[in-house]
Amino acid sequence: MSFSNINTLSSQRSYERLQMEADRLFDIGWLIRRLTWEIHERFTSDEQRPWQQFFRDLRSDHELWFAWEMLHAHTQSLRKIIDWQQLFPDRNQLVSQLQEEREQQIREFSRLMISKRWDTLKDDDTSWRKFAKVMFSLKESTQTTEQFFELTDYIYMLTLVILGKESPYFTDAADGCSPSADSSDTGEALYPGTIEVRAELKLFLKEPWFDKFCVDKKRYHKEWRDAFVNDMLESEAGRKVIDDCMSTRNQKAKGAIIGCLKKAGVFSEKTSNLSIAAFILQGQHDTNLTDKEIMKKNKTLSSYIGNYAKPEYSSLRYWVLEWVAKKQAEE
Repeated sequence: MSFSNINTLSSQRSYERLQMEADRLFDIGWLIRRLTWEIHERFTSDEQRPWQQFFRDLRSDHELWFAWEMLHAHTQSLRKIIDWQQLFPDRNQLVSQLQEEREQQIREFSRLMISKRWDTLKDDDTSWRKFAKVMFSLKESTQTTEQFFELTDYIYMLTLVILGKESPYFTDAADGCSPSADSSDTGEALYPGTIEVRAELKLFLKEPWFDKFCVDKKRYHKEWRDAFVNDMLESEAGRKVIDDCMSTRNQKAKGAIIGCLKKAGVFSEKTSNLSIAAFILQGQHDTNLTDKEIMKKNKTLSSYIGNYAKPEYSSLRYWVLEWVAKKQAEE
């Protein structure tokens, strides 16, 4: 059975059913929390587990595969939502536009065969595992699978805004920041791109690779990382980070941040840059890439991590070293 080819009549019925109960069916914050916990448990249950084994398991463990792919689909959705909010600052106008957008996206979603089973998901720890098993067994193409995860997350994000709910993806209740904000608490206008980059970097530093390689997960907890991103982007050094992240130098900026944190002792100097790069990129590689092509991409990110020592990132390097030392002194 394939979930990419479905007859027109069945697709229309699926669309009408999904559209009628969209607010309920796509408000899946509970699922995101459960999947996040699943990934967390997989990493913390066996500290000695080789990272290569984790990604080998992605090819055979349907629950791990589903959780990983779902949580990795958010980046494009995040940017799309922020773009919508900037285009329509008026709440009523924004909701109206997003409702139309959601209808179109649900129509696309309804064309996937697996959409017929979407309403079987419930807020428990069993239904998503069954759903993941069915979806994994279909063995669809990479393109179709990616379409499912991207559509699902985008519709979820649209639904959150329509319902006026907060999201761990694009709002930060802890520091009172949201993509719709255009100024700081002091009334000063934010540097262009701050909102987008802040959300993206906070997510990036909460991905499994950070816990895998940092020397002390309790010391460098998620709140610590959020504070780091907030303060960095408000500094002069953070402006280059923002400019780079908003351009084709996005990966270079992230690499430099990792390198600076490593120099500051957050990651062990004994850990190779290539190991960190390979772990970060492993789950993102196209399955059609050759081993040689994969190694090339890993080495590229590895070199970016080493770029922290270059003059162009000297301000960032000094800022990170000082900030980390200051935080440690306050403990």
